[in-house]
Amino acid sequence: MKKYISIVFALLLSACALPDTTVKTGSPRPTLVIKGAPADSTLIVDGLVMGAAAQFNGEPNVLILEEGIHQIVIKQAGATIHTEKTVISNGESRTVTINTGVK
Repeated sequence: MKKYISIVFALLLSACALPDTTVKTGSPRPTLVIKGAPADSTLIVDGLVMGAAAQFNGEPNVLILEEGIHQIVIKQAGATIHTEKTVISNGESRTVTINTGVK
C-alpha cells in the first residue's frame, strides 16, 4: 500500500510542473509616413482609400502595411498630386515627402 501511495504522490507532483514556454515576436511590420501632404488630400494605397494623407505624418500616426510592393497615390480635389511605386520590407519605415510647389 505504501508503494502505491508513493507512486500516486510522484504522479501528482509531476502533474504540477509548469510547461516550458517560449514566446517569440515576429518582425515588425513596415510603416508608411506622409510628409508635407495638404490637409485636404487623400492617401490611396494599392487602389484603396486610406483617408486623409496629412493624418499619416509620423509617430505615432503611421500607416502599417504588409511587406511588399505598394502603389502610393496622393490626390487633392480629384487630381493626382503624387504617385510612386515602392517596395517596403519588414521593419522598414518609408517616408514619402510631398512637394506641391506651394509656399
